[in-house]
Amino acid sequence: MKEKNGMSEAKLRKLLLKWMKKLCMKDWKIDLKIVDFERKDNYRQSGDFIADPKNKTATILMTWNPWRGDEEYTLVHELIHVLTYDYDKYNENIILKKYKKFGKEHDLYMEKLENTVHNLTRIFLGRTDR
Repeated sequence: MKEKNGMSEAKLRKLLLKWMKKLCMKDWKIDLKIVDFERKDNYRQSGDFIADPKNKTATILMTWNPWRGDEEYTLVHELIHVLTYDYDKYNENIILKKYKKFGKEHDLYMEKLENTVHNLTRIFLGRTDR
């Protein structure tokens, strides 16, 4: 793997614990992995997550080369996705009963989901930027 350019993994783990506490996620088991996102569409992805709300387990995936230079934002953003994942999947399943995945309606849902998570992230971080 290439050399990591962003915040150290130790600092990220400390931030993870801080935000798990703030977001009332102390009963979750959350792992953090630094990854190299490889996308064919050349989109520079900062983070992602894998979650199991039933068992309250998740993995936060963060890039080794942050392009926004704001790893705390990315971490909180992904944690909010984890918190809302059960609700997200419920709604997405309803949409996919009638519309095809990655079609116009599904894309609209995903855009609204990302905007909501983005705005919640800004609120939690006390920011008015972006």
